[in-house]
Amino acid sequence: MDSVFLLIDIFILRIILLLMPKDFLILKKIIKFLKLLKIRIDILNAEAELKFILENK
Repeated sequence: MDSVFLLIDIFILRIILLLMPKDFLILKKIIKFLKLLKIRIDILNAEAELKFILENK
């Protein structure tokens, strides 16, 4: 569920970035960081789910 909200935040930041001049490299870096964070959260969630499934077999 957290990754869904993070994805929405990334989408909103992309819209803001498209509306602003191209000089805002900080926003680009924030978006890149949030994408990497989302990927890491998804990996951790998948690992936790797999561990739960394997332990409860």
